[in-house]
Amino acid sequence: MHSDCIVIVTGGASGIGYGITTRIVRSGATAVVWDRDKEALQKCDEAFKERAICRRVDVSSPAEILRAFESLRDCELAPTHLVNNAGVIGRRTNISMIEPCDIDRVMDINFKGLVCCTRYFLSYRRQDRGSSIVNLTSIAARTGGMPGNSLYSASKGAISSFTIASAKELAPAVRVNAIAPGIIDTPIQTDVFESSTDASSMTDYVPMRRLGTAQEVASAVLWLLSDDASYITGTILDVDGGVSTPLWSPAWRTP
Repeated sequence: MHSDCIVIVTGGASGIGYGITTRIVRSGATAVVWDRDKEALQKCDEAFKERAICRRVDVSSPAEILRAFESLRDCELAPTHLVNNAGVIGRRTNISMIEPCDIDRVMDINFKGLVCCTRYFLSYRRQDRGSSIVNLTSIAARTGGMPGNSLYSASKGAISSFTIASAKELAPAVRVNAIAPGIIDTPIQTDVFESSTDASSMTDYVPMRRLGTAQEVASAVLWLLSDDASYITGTILDVDGGVSTPLWSPAWRTP
């Protein structure tokens, strides 16, 4: 990426988000890292120094998002790109046991926060150049995900739909794409599986025979942000080791 690029990464201090932040900084651009985790933000700040601007922002609060954008403007910084990465799995529960507070938490962070970040980015972005937005959805948007995580899957489905709709509305000034990760080896998997052993056992269902890494997702994000993908918008790119390949079965592996 160009050295004059300023990329906001929500949830950018840990997991996949940290991988994205790392790739952005190594590309020579400046990362604006928004996260709720103070300890993770401090580590991020120490790791990247002046190449990353780390701020505590809760994207479930539209007011906090707006203040964060105002703070950038006060520092005379106009973001050029946005990565909507922040998200939670939510409480694992059967559909018959879902409470309204469960819906609010997952949708407020995963979807409402993404929409609000996008809305304010359009107003505060650098207007004299093209911009790119990458949203983090999931293959769960199509597969329904793991049992007990229906709200997570629904929120990711909303993100996928919003990505396509906003790509059409905002072209050609702003490109909008999404990454749909599969099972990625990050701490958030503890909210999906009972143990790391359970997560590892899922490799039986992955054609690549292993879990993905945060850096592999980050590489795909960086490509979609870059000028190398200048004619790509409205695309949802799977980064899942082939697990969502239609009609694929572990029984078809070559011995």
